[in-house]
Amino acid sequence: MSGKNKRVFIIVVLVLFVHIIVFYFYLSDNNKNQAIQTASQEFDYYQFKKFDLTKYDINSHIMLPDETSGIGTVFSPEMLHDEGSHLWQLQSGRNFIIFIEDLGELRDIFQDFKNNLTKSTAFLISPIVNKDSMMVYSRSLSKQYQKVNTETFHLFAVKQIDGRLYQFRNREEGNTKAEILFMQKSIESIK
Repeated sequence: MSGKNKRVFIIVVLVLFVHIIVFYFYLSDNNKNQAIQTASQEFDYYQFKKFDLTKYDINSHIMLPDETSGIGTVFSPEMLHDEGSHLWQLQSGRNFIIFIEDLGELRDIFQDFKNNLTKSTAFLISPIVNKDSMMVYSRSLSKQYQKVNTETFHLFAVKQIDGRLYQFRNREEGNTKAEILFMQKSIESIK
């Protein structure tokens, strides 16, 4: 090879090498971005423990916050349920209470709930999470009914388990925002 051909060859090899390096980093960044997106979609249930619902005729399990979560949960959650009833009360501490109702095959419950909620003139409703089958929202009395603004947090969800629909909600008087967000993650854990 002559001197001129060697220089052309070296330049071509360097250009190819640079392209390969750039392509490698592009793929690497793309994979990192996908990993970050996947991680942000998944929730780390490290402060939760599995609670089996099959003992109570609901063919699933739920992840409940443990005593390290800082919201007053207890070591041993309990399920209150009368045999043959379509109502359950899942309780893990004084404030972490989820009411579960077997809706059977009723389909419009969630949409009806949202419609009724928005029609209320007594309460100011501010959605925090508004998904196809779950709503987390803050509620306070309309200004005409209160002197001090008191905000409570609420959850309403409908999940299908083995072809049946179940309604999940917190207590009527509401919860703190931290408690309700733990409840949201618990209900989202039901598969």
